[in-house]
Amino acid sequence: MPAALREIASVSIPPPKASKPENKALVVALSVLQLTVVVLVWLAALIPAALAALAVLLWKSVRPTVPGKFPPA
Repeated sequence: MPAALREIASVSIPPPKASKPENKALVVALSVLQLTVVVLVWLAALIPAALAALAVLLWKSVRPTVPGKFPPA
C-alpha cells in the first residue's frame, strides 16, 4: 500500500457525540402547535374566499333575471 493511502487509512474518525433523548412532551407540544398554526393559516385563507363566493351567489340570486336590467350598484 502506498504511503499516502496508509496515512489516509490511519486517520481515525471520532465517534458521534451521544445525543440527549427527545423530550416526548416537548415533541407532542410542538407538533400540536405546528398543526394549530397550519389550521389557522388555512382558515385565514379559506374564510375570505368562502365569504366572497357567498356574496357572489347572493348577488346573483337577488338581481333581476331580465336581460339588460340590472339594479343600481
